[in-house]
Amino acid sequence: MHTILLVDDERLELDTLQNFVPWPDMGFEIVGTAKNGKEALAKIGELLPDIVITDVKMPIMDGIEFATIARGLLPHLKIVFLSGHDDFLYVKSALHVEAMGYLLKPLDMGELRSLMEKVKLRCAEEQRVKLSSRALAIQYIKDLLNEKDEAVQKSKADEILSLKLELLISETGKFTFSLITIDEYAALSRYVADGPAAILRIEKEIERLAIGHGALIVSLNERQHLAISANEPTDNVMPWYRELGSLSQWVTLCAHPQPAKLERLSDLFRVLMDMRDRHVFLYGAGHLIVADELAEQASLSAASFAERTPSVDSLHANIRQGKPQEAAVWLRDYFSSLIEGAGMSIEPIEQACLRLLDQIYGEHVAAHLGIKEKMEDKAALIGKLAVIESVPYMEQTIRKTVLKLIERIAEQETDKHAVTVGQLKKLIAEQYAQPLTIEYLAERVFMSPNYLRTIFKEHTGSTVLEYVTQVRMEHASNMLRNSALKIHEISLKVGYENPSHFCAIFLKRIGLTPNQYRKQTLRL
Repeated sequence: MHTILLVDDERLELDTLQNFVPWPDMGFEIVGTAKNGKEALAKIGELLPDIVITDVKMPIMDGIEFATIARGLLPHLKIVFLSGHDDFLYVKSALHVEAMGYLLKPLDMGELRSLMEKVKLRCAEEQRVKLSSRALAIQYIKDLLNEKDEAVQKSKADEILSLKLELLISETGKFTFSLITIDEYAALSRYVADGPAAILRIEKEIERLAIGHGALIVSLNERQHLAISANEPTDNVMPWYRELGSLSQWVTLCAHPQPAKLERLSDLFRVLMDMRDRHVFLYGAGHLIVADELAEQASLSAASFAERTPSVDSLHANIRQGKPQEAAVWLRDYFSSLIEGAGMSIEPIEQACLRLLDQIYGEHVAAHLGIKEKMEDKAALIGKLAVIESVPYMEQTIRKTVLKLIERIAEQETDKHAVTVGQLKKLIAEQYAQPLTIEYLAERVFMSPNYLRTIFKEHTGSTVLEYVTQVRMEHASNMLRNSALKIHEISLKVGYENPSHFCAIFLKRIGLTPNQYRKQTLRL
């Protein structure tokens, strides 16, 4: 519905207009009232109505003066005048401020309906033009972001402003630019329980806040949005962070502190991106940043990890002795040292994490009977680490793995079937490339097939076949990461004669095809 602000100094007239005219039936909504032009001016900035119906003669500020100022503030505002006098001067003044119409009191309902139908048609037409201009402006802004030639930047900026989009009208010719990102988007969408729902809520909130704060949102992709506003940063995106509430833990708002001309957008956008990436990388998701392009960049040492990182032997001892708090402290110190040694690149830290995982799984998971199937598959964990964009989230992921490992080891020590299941696992580890039947395996550990199935399931949570598949997929993953063997060669080496069957099982188990997994891990 189109929104209306009613202005009249006579309370009875105002009440009649508000309550006895069937506005909803005509497609309109009354969003506010005012008793004079001065009060109405204060309300239009807050309510942003589409239409104002105002009396002409009022105290303090009459309708003509109010309409002149209001149209300057909101160029697309539709004005309808009311008067008890059919005076030519009033009509002439109404035409001067481009009013939609002039109605005499007492109102004739037929005339009112007829005029408001014209107003509605004009609003609809302007809305179509506005949407078209908005889409064009957004596309031009995206083009401007990638433009490096200064002369072309100025030309494109002038072209955008020539569209006269209401949100891009600035008295100073300058705008505030802010980058809004959904942090840890890949991890949030894949690995956090309510992540996809949170992403949808964030997107809706960004749209709502942009409307409420008079900003143009340019969506660059599913996780990056650019906000452009004629307001100062403190009036623009600063309040957004508070209004996002709990969702702010996944959102970074990075605003440039000084308004600038549109042709500077390309350069300023790079400043915003660099500042945002630095904060998220070092401190995790969810920040409110004022990006100063002249701010001193932190000087991070490039010393080797070997000189800075604490000895991994201490972590192994904490895991063996069942000390979760000590292990968590070790990991905190470990990641702090990685940040100091890695500069602003996340790749060395990813590689260090992979080495640490290899050591943890090699030292503890493989060495303890019945642990492997109770832990997250290492290949899947590597896939998760590959999409994380911040050091704190990496530390959190590794810490959860280590704490879970300590719990599982403690549980394993009291399991009476550990030896039998361990023997079976050792047998599978040695012969995974051969055809393995439950009858053959049961015979080797001196049990009936049914009883073996039962204790293995109780002990590991998976069937014998599932465990065999897991072992084969782990070996396949290792070959994909560390060898140049072709897919069909790896398939044979892990016990699958049919490469297509192997690829289907790998995709179901890991979430990636063998080729996709190889390409992703090579990037690390």
